[in-house]
Parts: sequence; C-alpha cells; structure tokens
Amino acid sequence: MQGKEIDKFLNKYCDKVATDESGWEILYRAKSTQEYWVKTYPNSEQHGGGKPVVVNISKEAAEAKFGV
Repeated sequence: MQGKEIDKFLNKYCDKVATDESGWEILYRAKSTQEYWVKTYPNSEQHGGGKPVVVNISKEAAEAKFGV
C-alpha cells in the first residue's frame, strides 16, 4: 500500500487506539476483525518521516508496546 491507500484503509476500516512515546508509531484496531495494525515511519531521518508503512501485529505485541 502507498501513503494515500494506507490512510484510506486506516480511516475507513480501523480505529486509532494509541501512539507510542516517540509519536512515530500509531496503533490501530480493525473494526470488523479486531486485528491490530501499526502505522510507522521507518525512515524517520527523512523530512516528514518518509513514506508510512502499516504492519499487522499480534494482540500480545500491541499490549507490550502500547499498553492496551
């Protein structure tokens, strides 16, 4: 997915749940499946953080990283 496609997916199918301490990683939960997704900017050294990436993570990983 590209940047605009990522935002469309997250806005339409997911709810924002939490943001990590750095502000560069945002946790979302899919409305229908309850799966967790993290939007991150792996090239944070670039202006604006570079292109975003969305990764599916387990409930356990979401709890450990975001405390949900």
